[in-house]
Amino acid sequence: MTTRAVKRCGFAAIVGAPNAGKSTLLNALLGEKLAITSPKPQTTRTRILGILNHRKAQICLLDTPGMFAPRSRLDRAMVGAAWQSLEDADAILLVVDAVRGLDAKTQRI
Repeated sequence: MTTRAVKRCGFAAIVGAPNAGKSTLLNALLGEKLAITSPKPQTTRTRILGILNHRKAQICLLDTPGMFAPRSRLDRAMVGAAWQSLEDADAILLVVDAVRGLDAKTQRI
């Protein structure tokens, strides 16, 4: 009889349009303020790792910069970090701004 290893840790990327509430969600899930929140778009410029411990498991939450059509080199770096997080994740959380709903920017993501 073989013993099957149970995976008790995983990565979840939090993605969405700029100012959709990704960092606010991360802070709420962790129960503390890890990520900066601001009404100004593109406050999160690199991904932020928050680790949520739940019973005998860990969820590594990746807060990402907002996804949008980049114009500058900095914009391309921020959006690239968000897309890279998708490749590193076991699960993806798409955050949709409740006021804007599933608008064109979110649909493109």
